[in-house]
Amino acid sequence: MKTMKKILLLAGIVTMTVIAMPAIAANKTIPVPSVQSFGVVDMSKVMQTTSAAKDIFSQLDSKREEYQIRISKEEEILRAAGQKIEKQKNSLSKNDFDKKRKEFEKQVASGQKLVNDRKQILDQAFNSSMKNLRDKAAKIVADVAKEKGYSLVFTQDAVMLSASGFDITDVVVERLNKSAAKFPVEWPAAVTEKAPVVKSDKKK
Repeated sequence: MKTMKKILLLAGIVTMTVIAMPAIAANKTIPVPSVQSFGVVDMSKVMQTTSAAKDIFSQLDSKREEYQIRISKEEEILRAAGQKIEKQKNSLSKNDFDKKRKEFEKQVASGQKLVNDRKQILDQAFNSSMKNLRDKAAKIVADVAKEKGYSLVFTQDAVMLSASGFDITDVVVERLNKSAAKFPVEWPAAVTEKAPVVKSDKKK
């Protein structure tokens, strides 16, 4: 039954193409081939399962873990500083306590900025790397389409039903794995990696 549906669908596409051809052909600026052939590619699979994609994910996970370790250390420093100031509340004048509290709040704001900057770096690196990978995959799709004589290639999410012979995903994945097993991530300019500075209470 599924095979019959596929045959009927393909027959319908051919019929629609033949019907539409006279009207399209009337426009001299758009050449139309006498036979239309189509390909289908699952870009989600290409962007998730290829060696290059996995390499990108691995690099991002490593950098995220590195940042998290630094953030945890910075949070520990700030937490200790906050507790120390709180203990001094009763032994300091109101003016001195307010001064220390404001300095501490600046240190907290500086630490939060570092967290946000690191998140932005991860986001930018991910988006840039995936765009470059998609561009490389698109070139391979174009090569495969040319070899097979396809006039069009649809993404899998745009097609409800197609014959298995139209799917070129595995070919694209195989070629991408051969041409780019590794895919270096280009990191944006790094922020200054410094822990929040906690001033000493020792008098000179």
